[in-house]
Amino acid sequence: MLTGAIDLDDVSQLQGADVDGLLRAGALAGAQVRAISAAVDEGVLEPLARVRPRAVVVVVGRGTARDAADLVVATMSPHTDVPLVVAPSIPGWVGPLDVVVVSGDDAGDRALADAAARAVRRHAELVLDVPVEGPVAEAAAGAGLNLSPRVPAPDPFRFCGHVAAMAAVIAALGEVRTAGTRFDAAALADTLDAEASAAHPGNESFHNAAKSLAARVEGRQAVWAGDTPATMALAAHAARTMYAVAGLSGVAAAVSDALAVAARPAADPVVPEVDPIFHDPDFDPPLAAPPPRVLVLTTPSAEWTTRQRVSGLGDVDVLTATDDAAPTPDQAPVADGPGDVESLLVLAVRVEMASVYLRLIGAR
Repeated sequence: MLTGAIDLDDVSQLQGADVDGLLRAGALAGAQVRAISAAVDEGVLEPLARVRPRAVVVVVGRGTARDAADLVVATMSPHTDVPLVVAPSIPGWVGPLDVVVVSGDDAGDRALADAAARAVRRHAELVLDVPVEGPVAEAAAGAGLNLSPRVPAPDPFRFCGHVAAMAAVIAALGEVRTAGTRFDAAALADTLDAEASAAHPGNESFHNAAKSLAARVEGRQAVWAGDTPATMALAAHAARTMYAVAGLSGVAAAVSDALAVAARPAADPVVPEVDPIFHDPDFDPPLAAPPPRVLVLTTPSAEWTTRQRVSGLGDVDVLTATDDAAPTPDQAPVADGPGDVESLLVLAVRVEMASVYLRLIGAR
């Protein structure tokens, strides 16, 4: 039962409470990815077509960019025949044979500025996925391929844009062999726009996956669980976004850890249920806190396997990006792949919009 001050299906109240424009910000993932597609069409990454680097080094800032880089490496590294490295600063071995992607949201981040300056001095191919202004612009000194965000969005909603920028760099390496689904930024943008449209405040909770997710999480601590490196990266982003946007605490965990806790019997004695309306905190014992909500993030191709793992454990939600029938065991994948990026980013948009709704209804 929702305890927020605003009904999730009261459109006028939701829009009236959105004084910070979060509904629009949460729906900008498709526009961010489409801006990356436009930059590629304009030839921004054309110099990479003739490059076969020794390694692609992604230097990330704090927060969202780090989670995005982890997702890209998890899905694309096994299918790309050059190493993909994520680091907080440029490794000492980086030189002219490498591609350096500087990714973050803060143009004043001295670590990102230092990374850009070092990449220029060492004659590495530099790509900037960070606002090119302030210290970063001074450090780059006009060098580097500019994938800076063209669609402004608050930091918690920049996840899809960072993933698209990093994936576009890998796809632009014409001399590098890749396997699996080819990254298509324009098609991905359309898919993310469709998810944002489905999460529109005018769509009722029964037909709105973001609102439904918000209703499931509201009033509970959340455990966001992943069973692969890519879903773990998404789980970290979900926990971070829910706290940054809605102020709701939660953690990211491996599925095995989350299920072990979910299967563990309660250590405390059962507290009799008390109607909160008649509860007196001065005389009555404290109300029993509801158990954490376990939300397992997965991909459509891995859904069957994931549901088998959690079956019988009661209040565990499995979140995937499609309502289609789950695959049979013979079709289940063995690892993350480029084809999973789209479904993972659809889930990211859903979680981001759910965090907006929780913020607007005043959930705690």
